[in-house]
Amino acid sequence: MNSRWLLSACLLTLVACGSSNPHVLLVDDEKRVQGCRPIGTVSDNDMEDLQRKAAELGGNVALMTPQRKAKGGYFGMQEYATADVYSCEGNK
Repeated sequence: MNSRWLLSACLLTLVACGSSNPHVLLVDDEKRVQGCRPIGTVSDNDMEDLQRKAAELGGNVALMTPQRKAKGGYFGMQEYATADVYSCEGNK
């Protein structure tokens, strides 16, 4: 294995790890998204996954909504949080 290939593999790993940490601000105050462009809505039972989904939509701020959904599954009932996703200048 040559050193060039090893360096490329290490850099690829660093980029992949860095992209798994989305920079989406979670807020619960509607005033924080005034003047922002609404993009869509996401839901998940894990906050990191919720942030990842918001980032995939192109948002940088997620307004947590009061609705919660309960869904049955293999491990029983799970609560899902929902958030409205916005694109805000300067990440408010």
